[in-house]
Amino acid sequence: MGLRVTNLGVVEFLENIWSNLRTELLDGIPSAIVMVIGGVIFLIVALMIIMVIRAILRKAFRKMPINKKISSLIVTVIYVLMLFVIMVAFLEMIGLGQIALALGVAIAFIALAIGMAMNSVLGDFVAGGFLLGEKDFGAGFLVEAAGVKGTVVDVDMRKTRIQGEDGILYVIPNKAVEGATWKVFKRPAKVEKKLI
Repeated sequence: MGLRVTNLGVVEFLENIWSNLRTELLDGIPSAIVMVIGGVIFLIVALMIIMVIRAILRKAFRKMPINKKISSLIVTVIYVLMLFVIMVAFLEMIGLGQIALALGVAIAFIALAIGMAMNSVLGDFVAGGFLLGEKDFGAGFLVEAAGVKGTVVDVDMRKTRIQGEDGILYVIPNKAVEGATWKVFKRPAKVEKKLI
């Protein structure tokens, strides 16, 4: 016995496919297009607002007596956080809330892993921030810090460089300097007042 297809069966089959296609796919397209267009408009406006906020923050920090490295770090962190919030809101607007949730959880775990892996680096960054704002420590000071006596050549967010009296350049993690007592033997002729 062979399979016989009648004309009536084929027509009903095609009508059934068209009906399902129209109800499940085509009827949802207009609302999906509206959501995506609204999301893209939101994204464009939000990105322009973020750019304005970033420019305002940079200008404000330039006028403040704060170290440029610290102000740049603060502006960058705020900028990245705003971008993340906007991306999550965009995904939520276009109906991808579960992806936004998964993205948030994934980024939280990544941040946790990075934080744990970079514990000493983050400690150096925090100590560097304090050292950069310290009025009794900076480039040109003759100090004894972390067991080294010499002239401070440079202090950045992670390391302090001291030209020792023995002629050797010592590169010391900021946490080692900030976490101990240091002695100031001589200040440079001109000391700028700095804040963190």
